[in-house]
Amino acid sequence: MSYELQTNDPRHPIIKVTIVANVKPLPAYIKRITTADIAHGEKDGAFHIWPTSRPAITAEPGESLMIPLRLRPIAQEAVTLKPGPDVPDSWKLRREASGDYWLDIPIDTSGGSGTRVARLIVDQGEKRSSEIRVQLILNVPNENLVVTPQQLDFGELSLSGLSGAAQRFGIRKLVGSFHIKTLSSTMPFLKFETTTIVDGSNYRIKITVDPSKAPRAGDYSGTVFVETDQGRKMEVPVKIKVVDK
Repeated sequence: MSYELQTNDPRHPIIKVTIVANVKPLPAYIKRITTADIAHGEKDGAFHIWPTSRPAITAEPGESLMIPLRLRPIAQEAVTLKPGPDVPDSWKLRREASGDYWLDIPIDTSGGSGTRVARLIVDQGEKRSSEIRVQLILNVPNENLVVTPQQLDFGELSLSGLSGAAQRFGIRKLVGSFHIKTLSSTMPFLKFETTTIVDGSNYRIKITVDPSKAPRAGDYSGTVFVETDQGRKMEVPVKIKVVDK
């Protein structure tokens, strides 16, 4: 990035300033922390904590994930960190040559949702100490795949209006990724069209009536089956009433 500055010095009428920076991409785990303050982090006593000291994570059952938090000393005075008595053994505090500390927090979903609070001891010398409170908020949803709406009703349709009838529903995953493997129905006259909203997490399915397989007049109730690439199967009830008009 370059800037040109005009001066009143005839010997140097233009001064060009160039800024060179190496901007590294954010680690992938950062987007999983809903409470992350990427631009500022937060201050707690003698340390600057990035991206937050209160990470909130949504994870799917069985998922393995590591969340590192950086703790950087603010002042030049000698301060050291050590784990407090309530820090789990699985949480690892490490220090780099630069003086920065990193707290590695492994995410364990076996216990379900919950909050864990742990304290780090700040040793400031001369028998002075303080604490940094780290709070992990873990959300493990029981239902990770969401279908909206959960059932469809075409209402009453005439035989002549079947070709223009359509219903839609969305399917999305709160965390993690998936793809739709197959779509099928107990009603063979239905056909499907899938639109990708966000690849791997959000899709919309449009349901119409196949003119070549148009049903006769009558009340129909059936089910649409959605199978994902992870072997998950979901069912969406569908109703349609066809009248002879």
